[in-house]
This record gives sequence, C-alpha cells and structure tokens, in this order.
Amino acid sequence: MEIVNEYPRVYEQSLFTKKEWIEKTVETHKAIVNEAGEPIAVVGKNYNLVQDADIMPQFHDVIMKSNLDRTGMTKKIHYSHNGAKTKVVYTFPAHEMAVDVGDFVQLQIMVLNSCDGTWKFMSMLGAVRLACMNGQVVVDSLSSYSAKHTSTLDTDVAIAKMETALEVYEANVKIWQQYAKTGITNATATKIFEQVAGKSDRLQVLLEETFLKYKAEMGTTVWALFNTLTDWSSHAKFKNEANKVATVYNREAKVRKVLPFLKEMALAA
Repeated sequence: MEIVNEYPRVYEQSLFTKKEWIEKTVETHKAIVNEAGEPIAVVGKNYNLVQDADIMPQFHDVIMKSNLDRTGMTKKIHYSHNGAKTKVVYTFPAHEMAVDVGDFVQLQIMVLNSCDGTWKFMSMLGAVRLACMNGQVVVDSLSSYSAKHTSTLDTDVAIAKMETALEVYEANVKIWQQYAKTGITNATATKIFEQVAGKSDRLQVLLEETFLKYKAEMGTTVWALFNTLTDWSSHAKFKNEANKVATVYNREAKVRKVLPFLKEMALAA
C-alpha cells in the first residue's frame, strides 16, 4: 500500500465578499485551500473534491496488481499551480526497448488529478527516450483510464485497462521503429510544425531549429520529426517553472493531434 501522507491534503472553505462593512457569503462558489490556509483554486459549489491522498494510493495498488514488471520501477510526484494539479510518473526500466541502434525507450505510466476542476482523475500511457529524456506521447484509449471525480476508484476497470498497457506500449515502439526507417521531406515537416505552432511564429522557428539538431542525429526521418515535437513538449522554455506540469500536459495534447499523420506516413512507407 502506498503511503497516504505522501500527498498533502487540501480543504474546502466558504468565499466571502466585503464592501465597506458589509460581508456576504458567495453562494455559487467555494475556495480550495492548502494546509496553510492559502487559496489555490476557486470552484463551483457543487464541485466534488477528490484528494490525491485518497485516490493516488488506490491507483498505486492497481499498478502493483498489474502484469507489469516492476523491477527498478521509480515513482515521481509533480505539482503545478501551487498544488492544484498533481502528476505522478511511474517509469519501468524492465520494459526498456530499442527504437534504433543505441536508441532506447522505457515504459511510463502517468497518473493525473486536480482540485481546481481542470483535470478529472486519469492515467495515460507513454514512454521516455533515454538519450534526451523526451516524453514520448502515445494516443491509445485502450490503455488510458479516466473517471469522474469520486474518491473511490473502479479498481477492476483500472486493472483491466492496465493489463493492455504493455501490449499497447510494445505496439507503439514498433511504430516508432518504423518512424526511424521512414524518410520525410522538409516541406512536410514544416506543414506539421505549422499545425502545432498555430499562429506562433516563434514556436514555428523553434521547431524548425530543433529539427536541424535531430536530423543531424537521426537523419531526415519521421523519428527525428517526432522527437522534435516531444523535445518541445518536454523541455522548451517554460514561462512559469512552477506550472511546468500543466504546460507539458497542454503541449502534449497538441502533439497528439498530429500523431495520426505521422503514423500514416510510417505505415505507408
């Protein structure tokens, strides 16, 4: 069983407005405060707060009951927005695989929760590339788990989802192996960068420059393009380091949108 007090508790408090000597209770919203009483979120009055300390240990038990090889497993807890968002990352060195010669990835499971209404409780499958520590993004609903904000986890469903994680991870590594063998034109890469960057010229330039680095290492391949994107999502400069967890999540969501195009290119090669 995971240690419950690894996760600090937060609390609900009433909100008040004050004008001169008149004080009124806010009926439509409530505050979420940390152990020091400092506000970290304002949510609707009907928002169901789920404590990390209640839900995260339950998912830890799911991982411990799964078919994953936990030899050397590590767990890191990350917070964002002054503790309003939590991300727990499990890494499984025993499930290391080679994408290319000397280029290895390891399986990761990410578990997320929030107390500000932005994230429901969820888990996601991914990987980390050891050469640069880029978080490799995966799109697959079979291996993900999400739930409404209740403090009781549907353990049977979560375990069933987790049982597919290894299969999905291995399937994605095979796709990445194909990425490494599949060439791509600079023009096609630019189109994909434009889709991710949107109206941000600065991001467009950053992606093009980063692509030069990965092309030198991997050749002009889909794997180089993919790692250009995950380099940005994992490492590019953050406006606020304290909110890095949330920023990475939002960046990875943009990367996921273009993954079908990369997979299509690799499978067509």
